Amino acid sequence: MAVFWIVLGALAFWVLQNKIYQKYWDKDMEAGLRFTENTLTQGDNGILEVWVENRKFLPIPALKVKFQVSRNLQFEDTKKVSIVTDQYYRNDVLSVRPYMRHARKLPFAAAKRGYYEVHSMDLVASNFFMSHEYPKTLSTYSQLYVYPRPYLDGTFLQTLQRINGEVLSKRHLLEDPFEYQGIREYSPFDTMRDINWKASARTGDLMVNVKGHTALKAVRIFLNLEDGALLRHMVLLELSIRMACGAAQLFLQEGIRTQLYTNGLDILTGKTSGLEAGAGAGHMETIQKILARIDLEQKAPSFTQTMEDAVFANNAQEVYTIFISADTQPDFQQMLIRCLQQKMDFVWICPRLAQTAERIEGILEKHVHFVDGEEFL
Repeated sequence: MAVFWIVLGALAFWVLQNKIYQKYWDKDMEAGLRFTENTLTQGDNGILEVWVENRKFLPIPALKVKFQVSRNLQFEDTKKVSIVTDQYYRNDVLSVRPYMRHARKLPFAAAKRGYYEVHSMDLVASNFFMSHEYPKTLSTYSQLYVYPRPYLDGTFLQTLQRINGEVLSKRHLLEDPFEYQGIREYSPFDTMRDINWKASARTGDLMVNVKGHTALKAVRIFLNLEDGALLRHMVLLELSIRMACGAAQLFLQEGIRTQLYTNGLDILTGKTSGLEAGAGAGHMETIQKILARIDLEQKAPSFTQTMEDAVFANNAQEVYTIFISADTQPDFQQMLIRCLQQKMDFVWICPRLAQTAERIEGILEKHVHFVDGEEFL
């Protein structure tokens, strides 16, 4: 008889705990994940933080925490709790005690430039006897920009330094009446309107405003990611993106106003991108974000059709233009010949593989600079 009551009691307890877990396991349960850094550069290391918090008395004997991110973020996986296919799938099992916060920091390497998001995670709880599982999907959001690593090597750097010298020698500097860099003591050549009367009254000496300067000369970078080959040269396209990043970095460090246009499609908007000239704080970061979000899984539209208005803008003769293009199709070369006819200052930087031989129009030969893509592999 005693055995009967023991079995009956155990059965009742099994049914009761199952109902309790089914109804209350996710009550006062919170979880989330986030990248500890919002931006990284290709090749850098980062951390994804995953946390679970149980704010109730009921323990969770086994809680599976599942999520997926891009496989371009290479996680350290010493416990073999993940699967890598088109995405990185991770499945951690935790034991969460009452009123406990459990957090893990998962290191990873940012192997490839890009824009990465995590939108959700799955929790799967088990009851006390682990006889049933209770799944739940949580909405969570975190984003990460992986900027392209600037390419500034070999003959490419020499070409940029030559362009930099030409731009610096040709540009004129004008006072910018809206930008002040500080104050200094009055000199005989200063005008009365430059005097800062408040500072003069405070110091007892005449002080004048020091104005900033703005450059008339700017640099335009056109990044052509069109690829007419039967088999797309992804290596050359990635190299082109890194070149654009390196060129922008070099010119902005010299204080040269820089524009960027590309026919690469943005992974968020699905459109081509363009950025007007600037040299202020945050301009390089904006360029890096544009380059990070280029989606090479989508074929870029025709460069000559999408970029013609920007290339032949009214101020085209007042700026130095850099075309970065591994594509050598005839329509692109005809566009460059038109640039010559309109007396634009430009250079065509063409990354290529050693085994390829492009046909370049004779009139363009002195304006093209080849970069060996084999060095990039």
